[in-house]
Amino acid sequence: MTTVLIADDHGIVREGLRRLLESDSDIEVVGEAGDGEDLLRQCERLRPQVVILDITMPKLGGLETLERLRKSYPNVKAILLSVHSDPPFVQSAVSLGADGYLLKNGPAADVIEAVKAVTKGGSFFSPPIAKEIVEQLRTPQRGGDPFSLLSVREREILHLIADGLSAKEIASNLQISTKTVEAHRTSLMRKLGVRKATELVRYALRHGLVEP
Repeated sequence: MTTVLIADDHGIVREGLRRLLESDSDIEVVGEAGDGEDLLRQCERLRPQVVILDITMPKLGGLETLERLRKSYPNVKAILLSVHSDPPFVQSAVSLGADGYLLKNGPAADVIEAVKAVTKGGSFFSPPIAKEIVEQLRTPQRGGDPFSLLSVREREILHLIADGLSAKEIASNLQISTKTVEAHRTSLMRKLGVRKATELVRYALRHGLVEP
């Protein structure tokens, strides 16, 4: 029996994933978490074999949670769940040790297939994500991309800025202070070499973080 812990800030999504996973007799959902901090606490108590976590959650986003998960629970298999197939975020997920990356608009059967694949020591990426990874490997990498200098939290905030959220909305979404968001935004502008917040949005568009 494969034990799974689900983390998503939407109760409906968690319930849907639970029903889907438990339709397979070899999978047991041992718990649900509404954010990254809750997931890490439950990992200590429940010791799941696999965690499925949303990439955008309050308090602690999926990438930041994954980074901490790898340090504290290196043997737990991690599958990220997202509505976005943004290349930089996929690359970050892989570099942080994600065993799988699923798109929320993908086939429901992919979820069960992904859990079974990572449990056996493999990996599973939604077809559009797998294609993107292959393209990245085929394309020679050019040095000097400032995106690589951003922290996990800065990447999450850049994504939310590009989605049109205000500093107050981002603070509410991530459950941090508005001043902290503004500090991250200042750091983003410095690292990316831009002078206005609108240029952050243009940067995100050019690099495929959001769709035009």
